[in-house]
Amino acid sequence: MRRLSAVLLALSALTLAPVASASPGAPARACSGRDRAGRQARRRAPRSRSIGLPWRGRLENAAELRESDDIRFVGEYAERGSRYGTWQLVQLVERAAARVSRRLPGARLSVGEMSGRSGGRLDGHRSHQSGRDVDLGFYMTDARERPFDAFAFASFGRDGEGRGPNRMLRFDDARNWELVGKLVADGDARVQHIFVSRAIAARLLREGRRRGAPGRVLARAARVMSQPAHHPHDNHFHVRIYCNPHERPRCEDRAPFHPWYPGDPPR
Repeated sequence: MRRLSAVLLALSALTLAPVASASPGAPARACSGRDRAGRQARRRAPRSRSIGLPWRGRLENAAELRESDDIRFVGEYAERGSRYGTWQLVQLVERAAARVSRRLPGARLSVGEMSGRSGGRLDGHRSHQSGRDVDLGFYMTDARERPFDAFAFASFGRDGEGRGPNRMLRFDDARNWELVGKLVADGDARVQHIFVSRAIAARLLREGRRRGAPGRVLARAARVMSQPAHHPHDNHFHVRIYCNPHERPRCEDRAPFHPWYPGDPPR
């Protein structure tokens, strides 16, 4: 009888041992087959590379941006399929869109054109050749203040009202500031330019101050937002990021080199 009791106690200990190892304080965590497959796929994926300059370059092993709960493609450009960029750029857009959705739910970020799968010349653009440029449509609302998804980029004036056939639309100050604030504060992809009209930039900085944004973020936004001479950019943001340091010297940057430039600026 004592021998039988000892056997039963041993079996009980073996049965309880896995339960104890799964306690909340245990350091080990079960890994699903899907998690392992995802990590292996990421290890096998070749690193994207931006080569040359934004206006004279190409793209290798491009990352593709996809539509999601946070991102939509602008209808006017969707069929052209120019939704490729470096891994850093794609991740930046996804993070920024997710940030806006999390803080101000109900709208998706409208993405125009990035680069072709292999980069190179893109019709209608002077740059967008090396996977480091992306055109982002403005967040906007309709007459009832509901988020509105336009088929094409919509122009807005100093007063935040739509121009031309889009007079019923309103520039969404809150969401657009959240977008810009995340873009300039991102710790991985470092933004060099946000081309946008001076009037829109002024609206965004006022909104940022109104919302109590940190001075560092406001200063960065003021520094990177500019209106180019050849296009007022009153209907979208044109965002450009610096080269990933690992892609240099084949990837080339040009001035300006902001204080957050990753690494040492080229001479």
